[in-house]
Amino acid sequence: MKPIIESYLSRKTNKTYNLKIGNFYFFENFVVVEYAEDSLVSMAALQTIKTIGLQHYGTKSPFGMIVNKIHSYNTVPTDAMKLEKEVPNLIATAIVSKDLTKTINFDLENHFFKHINRRIFSTLEDAEKWIVKKVEEHNS
Repeated sequence: MKPIIESYLSRKTNKTYNLKIGNFYFFENFVVVEYAEDSLVSMAALQTIKTIGLQHYGTKSPFGMIVNKIHSYNTVPTDAMKLEKEVPNLIATAIVSKDLTKTINFDLENHFFKHINRRIFSTLEDAEKWIVKKVEEHNS
């Protein structure tokens, strides 16, 4: 699994933020997230990136998120409900993982997501195509 800076997406990036929790790469209709090794992903930890995201997408423009899982990290699954409430224009999330057998957190988190469409992929290319399609469908 390659980080974004080593992938075909690197030349398409509009803006990059390197934060303690991870690296965030903003594109026209989606953001790619690469969480730092062993980070704890919670709403408290994501407040800065939420503010930055509002600058890029506002509160009305639908967008997607791709999590490029190049490191292991931990999540607070119950924060899914907070994420949906605080970022209502996040319409789809794709998780890219080289080892699809290690996705038990994905299944657990799905119990807390009610509105955000979520899917797992093994390649960035497939995740990007799906995210772009979901945003286009939402806009039409």
